Amino acid sequence: MHPRTLLAAALAVGLAGGSSVLGAAAASAATAGYTVTDLGTLGYISSSGGGLNAAGEVGGVSSLSETLPATGCPPKYGVRKPCVVHPEHAFSYAAGTMTDLGTLGGMDSSANAINTGGTLVGSAQLASGSTHAAVFSGGTITDLGTLDGAAAASNALAVNDNGQIAGWSTAPGATGNHAFLYTNGSMIDLGTIDGGTSSVANGINDAGVVIGNSDTADSDERGFVYQNGTVTDVGTLGGPNSSVNAINDAGVVTGSSQDAGDTSHPFVYSNGKMTSLGTYNIDTTPQAINDAGVIVGQTYGVNTAGDPFEDAFIYRNGTFTDLNTLIPAGSGWELTDAVSITGTGEILADATNTTTGQNHAVLLTPAG
Repeated sequence: MHPRTLLAAALAVGLAGGSSVLGAAAASAATAGYTVTDLGTLGYISSSGGGLNAAGEVGGVSSLSETLPATGCPPKYGVRKPCVVHPEHAFSYAAGTMTDLGTLGGMDSSANAINTGGTLVGSAQLASGSTHAAVFSGGTITDLGTLDGAAAASNALAVNDNGQIAGWSTAPGATGNHAFLYTNGSMIDLGTIDGGTSSVANGINDAGVVIGNSDTADSDERGFVYQNGTVTDVGTLGGPNSSVNAINDAGVVTGSSQDAGDTSHPFVYSNGKMTSLGTYNIDTTPQAINDAGVIVGQTYGVNTAGDPFEDAFIYRNGTFTDLNTLIPAGSGWELTDAVSITGTGEILADATNTTTGQNHAVLLTPAG
């Protein structure tokens, strides 16, 4: 997923693209720190990463070569003609093979996270057209249901090694979606912060600590931590909004916040304290953090030619680095987002092929 808060992603999906001339130029002069493995697709032109585990197993979503009839296509020259779409399915990737995980009878599905045991979570469309949070394991898809009945919607965004799952769902009596924790066979509504209408849980560690985002009664957005039945607002760096996207097993949370001057800062939050990591380009969104505290994500900026770019970054030892400067020169890839990192430094990223323009999930493996 791409510069965004996951709360916004739960409500409306939007993607933006771009290329960093500066990043590409720097990459040609840098010593490669990673090799790049293209994970391919399920037959059509795109794939994107959802999660990566220590065994190198990946979950994500890819388009299929199959086409299905679609409705609502705009008319051409005043004549409305039939059109088609390519379904998008959840995939697992291991040992060089991408496997289609199917759906719950509908058109689409996605895999958003994976745990050490290889269990994937995400969402799958039912034959009815509803989309539900789902678990993909051993060739079987399990429907997790929703907080408010079978006709509603939900999505699972994180899973820990104990099988606890976090995500969002439509909720009874609510005008927006609510964060949930799925544990011991039950989906628990985590509510919202300060009278807000919507929330989403997008991370969980092995201790069962959940993190996510919620709007407030003032229509601001706040990151939260849920632990032992209590939702805690992580606060901000002086501005009205913050968001959190990831947590590691040490309980360190990462996200981004506005300061009093409306400048965006990536941060870490630990033991009740938010610490700015400084500023990097115009907007920087951490997406994942490993147990060593290394952070990866996406940064947005404008290059010297005035062109906007979205590039994958890594933050370690107090320094932000564009990951495009750490892959082999002439690799043919522009890394646009980094969505997961293992304890040994392997990174799952999304990338654009500089020749074909196709967007694929790629695996970055530390060189040497």
